[in-house]
Amino acid sequence: MFQKLFYICLLFLFSCMNPTKKIEKEIIQFKKEYPDQILTYQSPHRTMNYAWSGDPTKRPILFVHGSPGSWDSWSEFLLNKDLQKNYHLIAIDRPGYGKDNLGLTEISLKKQSEDIITVLKTNHSGLGAILIGHSFGGPVIAKAAMDFPNQIAGLIFVASSVDPDLEEIRWIQYPASWWPFKYLIPTALRVCNEEIFSLKNELTAILPDWKKITSAVVIVHGEKDPLVPVENVDFIKKNLNEKQILMIFREPELNHFVPWLRPDLILNSIQIVNTKLNASSK
Repeated sequence: MFQKLFYICLLFLFSCMNPTKKIEKEIIQFKKEYPDQILTYQSPHRTMNYAWSGDPTKRPILFVHGSPGSWDSWSEFLLNKDLQKNYHLIAIDRPGYGKDNLGLTEISLKKQSEDIITVLKTNHSGLGAILIGHSFGGPVIAKAAMDFPNQIAGLIFVASSVDPDLEEIRWIQYPASWWPFKYLIPTALRVCNEEIFSLKNELTAILPDWKKITSAVVIVHGEKDPLVPVENVDFIKKNLNEKQILMIFREPELNHFVPWLRPDLILNSIQIVNTKLNASSK
């Protein structure tokens, strides 16, 4: 019985993994073309991994992956020549992921936001960053915008888990937190489970701070997302000034894996935010 339960738990956890096989070609290409642009930096809490492309004198775009995940899940965007020409593209491994952090779970959204925002020191444009957060990356970029409003000009929420009332722990997640099962599953999946267990409390704690967000916002979510309910869109609309929200892409046939199935939506969102920011600066 326990063996069966263990495999059921594994099946669930694998369901939240990024479909990296779909972009394996892009990952290999980026690592081949830009081996010297996969680096580390020191955040307030740990050593962090990141990759970059484009022009560090242009507006930075910071890509933040979900749970689990890694910087290379954004390889298709890092390789995009139009983006490279117009932006400084940065993708990070969130705390708990990557070769220097694997297994070192960080449940605090505040500390995660501090860790990711430090990489913006590599940018020399003096312009506010556009942050793109997929899934668990959504609450991380939201907290960063709350705490560092002067450094962040735009937010793109992609299938983001931000509403504490919509966070539910499924019963099959519990075995993955039990000894010895949590030591038998892959490390990245253990970190994923530990993050998700703590997310509801973390989201509840930052509820009063949504009013601190001043960034321009675009929201992208699939109606058929089985992992993060599309009602998270309504939460963002409720907690932000309606003038901040430039566009909502609520796609009827789309599931959770937006960046890989519909990268055009991400590209369109970037264009919308950047156009607004350029107009506001005139």
